[in-house]
Amino acid sequence: MRPFPRLLLAAAALGAALPAFGQALVFKGGERWEVNDPFKVDTTVIPPKPIIDRKKGTISSLKGSVERTTVQDGTEMVMTRKLSEVERIVWPLPERITEAQNNVARGEPGKALDNIEPIIKFFEPIKKVPGSWWLKASIVKLDALDRLENDAALSSFLDNLERADDGSIPELATKIKLARLMQRARRGEHDAVITESTALIPQMDDPDIQARLHLVKGASLLATKKYEAAMNTYLRVPVFFGSQQEHVPKALLGAARSFRGMDTPATREQKLEEVSNRYLRDIVTTYPTSKEAEEAKKLLPKEDRLKAEEAQRKIQDAAVIPEGAAKPATPAAPSDEGNK
Repeated sequence: MRPFPRLLLAAAALGAALPAFGQALVFKGGERWEVNDPFKVDTTVIPPKPIIDRKKGTISSLKGSVERTTVQDGTEMVMTRKLSEVERIVWPLPERITEAQNNVARGEPGKALDNIEPIIKFFEPIKKVPGSWWLKASIVKLDALDRLENDAALSSFLDNLERADDGSIPELATKIKLARLMQRARRGEHDAVITESTALIPQMDDPDIQARLHLVKGASLLATKKYEAAMNTYLRVPVFFGSQQEHVPKALLGAARSFRGMDTPATREQKLEEVSNRYLRDIVTTYPTSKEAEEAKKLLPKEDRLKAEEAQRKIQDAAVIPEGAAKPATPAAPSDEGNK
C-alpha cells in the first residue's frame, strides 16, 4: 500500500476512535466528566422533559454538586463531585443565548429575559470558572434591560454584579461601567458621557465593547446636536467593528439621523437627506426583523419605504443577498477630527 492511502486509513481509524464530547466539566487533577445539558428537552412528550443520559453527570446548581451513575461489577454507584472542584468547563454556546440575542435585536427584551435568566442561574455557581457562559449571559441581560429602559431593574442588577465582582473577571467592571454610562445618557448627562466614553475607547481591546462605546457616545453627540461628530462616531462601528453584527443596525440608524441633522441650506448641494434615506433603506432591507428597521420605516418617505420593503422581499425570495444590497455604500473610514 502506498504511504498516502495508509495515512488516510490511519487518520480515519483514529477519528473513529475519538469520542465526540459535548458538555463536560474538568475537575482539579484533570478528571473529566461529560454532563447532561439541562436546556435540551424531549419535545415528543407532554410536558417536555430534560433529556438525561444516566452515564453522564447531572449538575445541581442548588446543591453545588454534580452526580454521575457508574456501574462497577454489575452494581450501580452514584459518584458525586463538588462544583467548587471544577477548574475548566467545556460547553458549546447555549442556544438560549443566541435566541436571547436575537430577541434583543428584534426589539423583544421581555422574551430575551425569559431565555437568558435560566442560563444565568445555571452558571451562577461556576461563573468564575474558565468556559462559563455566565458573563456572556449577564451582558445579554444588561442589553435586554437597557432596551426596556427599566433603570430601576437595571440598577438593581448592576448593584448585584458589582457586589459579585472580586476582580477575577476583568471584563465585568468594564461592562458595568458601560451600562452605567448608558443610564447616564438616558438621564441626559450627555457632556459627561461624551467625555468618559472618549477616554475609555482607546483603553479597550474588545471589539464588542468598542462598538458599544461608540454607540453610546454617538447617541450623546446626536442628542447635543453635534451632528457631524455623531455621524463620524456611528460610522466607525460598521467600518471598524462590522463583525459585531448586532450593533450595525443601531449604528446605521444613528448615522442616518446624523445626516438629517447636518442637512441645512448651507449643505443642500450635498443631498444629505438622500444619503440618510439610503442608510434607512439599507436597514429595512438587510435587517428587517430589527427594532431599528421599524424606526427606519417611520423616518422614510412612503415611496422609499415601499421600495426598501420590496427589495427585502426579493432578497428573501432569492435566499441570496445580491452584491451591494448589504450596504448602500461602504463608508470611508471616519475622520477623528469630528469624533472629539
